[in-house]
Formats: sequence, structure tokens, C-alpha cells
Amino acid sequence: MDKLSLAVFSTFTVALLHTAIPSHWLCFVAVGKAQGWRRRQTLTVAAVAGVLHVVTTVTIGIIARAVGRQFLAEEVFERASAFLLMGLGAVYLVLHFLHAGHRHEHEPEHRVSDRAAIATLVLAVTVSPCTAAIPFLVAAAGTWTGLALVSGVLLVTTVGMMLLLVTLTSFGIDRFQFRAFDRYEKLILGLVLAALGAAILLVPHGHAE
Repeated sequence: MDKLSLAVFSTFTVALLHTAIPSHWLCFVAVGKAQGWRRRQTLTVAAVAGVLHVVTTVTIGIIARAVGRQFLAEEVFERASAFLLMGLGAVYLVLHFLHAGHRHEHEPEHRVSDRAAIATLVLAVTVSPCTAAIPFLVAAAGTWTGLALVSGVLLVTTVGMMLLLVTLTSFGIDRFQFRAFDRYEKLILGLVLAALGAAILLVPHGHAE
């Protein structure tokens, strides 16, 4: 197996595993449910975030090839993503506790604006690159053909996996109607987003030196 083939196979593998991380798809399902989005809208937001996520990863890979990986503080991007998710979670928690216990039947429900929810979700995923794929992008960046091939594999695998997981999870939520979720959706969503953000901060990623 030559160097390019190895880079392509490795990129596919790490992208598949990286995208399975809940912070890359569960947040779209949870926020889409709370915002009352149609499945198509949730998938569109997830797809846009996935594409920008790959663009960020490829850009960092090209920069790393040019200036050296030691100048890139990858953990900064991950921390930014974590704080964005935790921030959005905090907003939903505040809305829940402000509204809990005194909601009237005809009182309008307060929710995060769609624009703010979409912007936060997209930004949170965009600024959290697939750092495990960067070495393979660096290796393939010697030629435009190699870079395009590895980038294409990363794009198709990442976006495809995100859409698959979002679709399967949203179908499951629609099939099993949880009354508790309908009543406490902001509380549950806030806790889920906060937990996802905390996991990004607390779980060691073991970046190579």
C-alpha cells in the first residue's frame, strides 16, 4: 500500500470514528426537536455544519504543511467548540427555569431564535476540526491530487455519517413519543448540551507531539 492509499484509508477510518462522537450529531437532533424543526431543516443545518467542519480541518492541514504543526494550538479550537455548546445549553436551562412552575396554557412558549440556534450549532462544529485527520492531510498535501482525494474522502465520510446518525436518531425520537421530553425539553436539552461540552473539555484527546 503506497503512502497516498494509506492516507486515504486512514482518513476514512478516523473520520468515521470522529463523526460518531455525540457532540457532532446529537446536538442537532436535540436542538431541532426543541425548536420544532422539520427533519429536512435539521439535516440541512447538520450538512452545512459538516461541510464547514471539513473546510476547517483541510485548511488547518494545509497551514500545518506550510508552517509546521507545532505552531497550531489544536486544543484552542476544541475548547471554543465546548464553550459554545455549553453556552447554548445554559440558555436553554435559563429558559426552562424562568418558565418552570408558572406556565399558563395560552402563554406563548419562549425559545431560542432559530437564527441563534443555527449559528451556534454550525459554529460549534466548524471550530472543532477533525485533528486526527490533519497528519494525513499534511502527508497528502504534497500534490493537489492527493490533497483533493483525501479531502473528498473526509468530506463524504463526515457529512454522510452525520446525516445518517441524525436521521436514525430523529426517527427514533419521532417513533417513541416521550411525554417527559415534551414537558422538560429545555431542561433535558440544556443538560445534554452542557454534558457534551464538558465531555470535550474533560476527555483527553491524546494529540501527538
